[in-house]
Amino acid sequence: MSGQQEQAKQDVLDHETTAEVIAKLDSDMDTPISDNDWRLAGIDKDLTPLQYHYLSLLQRLVALKNTYQTDADYQAWMMGALNKAIYSTLRDSIEANVGEEAKELLNREQHVN
Repeated sequence: MSGQQEQAKQDVLDHETTAEVIAKLDSDMDTPISDNDWRLAGIDKDLTPLQYHYLSLLQRLVALKNTYQTDADYQAWMMGALNKAIYSTLRDSIEANVGEEAKELLNREQHVN
């Protein structure tokens, strides 16, 4: 490291301790720090924030698709875009190791329609 970088690092450390810096970072986050409750209705698995994000996004996209199907201003290109977004989110869910839960969610929505 250069002398300037070391000086800047030391200036930051002189003003605040590491615990104070981390506490400030944690208080600015939107996600819970302890006692994470990343759960979705109908899915009996503790989820990571990323898994929760993908599954909740999938739920929202499917709900949007279901309401758009009956829209008076229905356009085929928009339905195609929704289908691609759902597929992409399904692939992301599979990558995040919640593929079975995502497929279960899609099957549940399919039976409702």
